[in-house]
Amino acid sequence: MIRRLIAACVLALAVAAAPAAQTEEVVHTFELRDGQVYLDGRHLPDAVPDGLDLEGFEMEGPLEYSGPLVPVLEIDGEAYVLEGERLVLLAESRRPGRGVYIMGDVAQTGAAPNGMPEEVSPIVEAAYMRDVASQNEALYDRMQEAAAMQNESGALATRIRALPSGPERTRLRGQLRTLLSDLLSLHHEIREGEIAIAAQRLDAARQELADRRALHDDIVDGRLQELLGVE
Repeated sequence: MIRRLIAACVLALAVAAAPAAQTEEVVHTFELRDGQVYLDGRHLPDAVPDGLDLEGFEMEGPLEYSGPLVPVLEIDGEAYVLEGERLVLLAESRRPGRGVYIMGDVAQTGAAPNGMPEEVSPIVEAAYMRDVASQNEALYDRMQEAAAMQNESGALATRIRALPSGPERTRLRGQLRTLLSDLLSLHHEIREGEIAIAAQRLDAARQELADRRALHDDIVDGRLQELLGVE
């Protein structure tokens, strides 16, 4: 069986909202080496839950994140998120069920038996696309457009490589360069849209935290009654 690791970052709205103004953004690094988890270069001996075998998995390099972002791993079809200094199942984490929002590059380990890279379709990516479609249909359409352009550029590059030097190869090379330039501009536009959604969610998270703080005593009393069975 081919085992697979996907490393990314998610926007975790369950954590305390960041202050409205910060003097400096702290950047953390997350890494998986020799089946062990490292945070900011420090080994976390208790990070891997019992029964989770990470031997043989290696990330291509440290995953950097900051602010409300947290690392998430998809391991053999299960998503784990770093909470505190321990990996927990995403479904069992403190993160509310509002969809997965990826804000980082994806690294993969594992290859198909014929040596070709295994198709990357992690559950976090699928959830992310559903989330984008529900939040911003126009942004979703632009992402679909970018995927089509990516496929087109690959096909065009294959065609060019098969041609001998000459006017036709030169013409198609110019066409490919224009396509790549348009694709990069589109990726920048998409990222702006992603950042806008993230900003909206941070504002909502800050408001939710403020509302809960205002209801502090009511929440405590309600939990007390729930635990003690008091009417």
